[in-house]
Amino acid sequence: MKSNINENIKLYRKEKGFTQEQLAEAMGVSVGAVSKWESGASVPELSLIMELADFFGISVDALLGYEVRDNSAKETAERLRIMRSQKNYTNAFSEVEKAVQKFPNNFDVVYQSGGLLYFLGLEKDDKKAVLKSRELLEHVLALIDQPHAHDVGKSDIYDDLSGICFLLGEDEKGLDMLRNHNEGGVFNAEIGYELASSFNRYKEALPYLSDALVVSLTNLFKCVIGFANVYENRGEFEKAFDAVKTCFEINEMFRVPGTVSYLDKGSIVLLVACAQICEKLGDEEETRKYLFEAKKVAENFDKNPDDSATNVKFYEKDVPASAADDFGETAIDTIKNVLTWEKEKYPKTFEIWQEIKQNG
Repeated sequence: MKSNINENIKLYRKEKGFTQEQLAEAMGVSVGAVSKWESGASVPELSLIMELADFFGISVDALLGYEVRDNSAKETAERLRIMRSQKNYTNAFSEVEKAVQKFPNNFDVVYQSGGLLYFLGLEKDDKKAVLKSRELLEHVLALIDQPHAHDVGKSDIYDDLSGICFLLGEDEKGLDMLRNHNEGGVFNAEIGYELASSFNRYKEALPYLSDALVVSLTNLFKCVIGFANVYENRGEFEKAFDAVKTCFEINEMFRVPGTVSYLDKGSIVLLVACAQICEKLGDEEETRKYLFEAKKVAENFDKNPDDSATNVKFYEKDVPASAADDFGETAIDTIKNVLTWEKEKYPKTFEIWQEIKQNG
């Protein structure tokens, strides 16, 4: 509970039109005592609290101004989460201790407690906090099947636990934890980073880094197309164009000049998207320009198609990853199919493409 008595003494004194000196005289105390009450440096004795309430014509409860904090598990976990996000570590240990004593087996409370102390230990180099965080997060794993408020899975917990291992100098243990729980390659980037940066095991790092690169580029493509659709739906066509053009430029950065790879299909789709958005912006010339560029990339790909990641910059893996998509059998089919699927939404772009195809 939190009391606002210092603020209330000042508030009600001013409402009465009294100075600190006048209130001090009425209560039989020094001006310094009143000043300390109002600044929060001290609190009046109980008998004086009752006298003050009577003097102001209010109840003792009103003078104290207690705010009863919601101490449910849900609110407790949320307070801890906010402390972590705001990096408020002042009372972290006491808040965690109270929370875990009251809700020792609540997933959200224990997870947020462990996370708060992990951040504290990481940023303040506090070993005690790190060790307590490990204890709490290991306990969280036993509670994972509980319904919980936030989108937290085992990978999030193992990510934190491996980080704790690295903080404590247990590097091999941390690396093993990441590798043993690398379902779906979720830790590929982290494993590759640690192998190359902390262990100097460069050759071993390359397959992890290569796979992580391909997944990152694929996720970027999906993410940006998603953003573009949102912006278009809101009528923010300039932002939609900026998102797609930026993704195209990044995609191009990872293409090896003079070669083809699975990135070409992505570039083609992004160029078509640029053309379609230019239609919405009323720029027919730009629509035509992007369709010609898409056609050029598609024809080059179809001469010697390669859906693998072999020719992606920085990619080094003995057996290169391959991509599959439902855009079409050939790269030219990709353009045709995307435009046909969205013909009603972008009729002018479809019409211009028909002209380009007809004229060769």
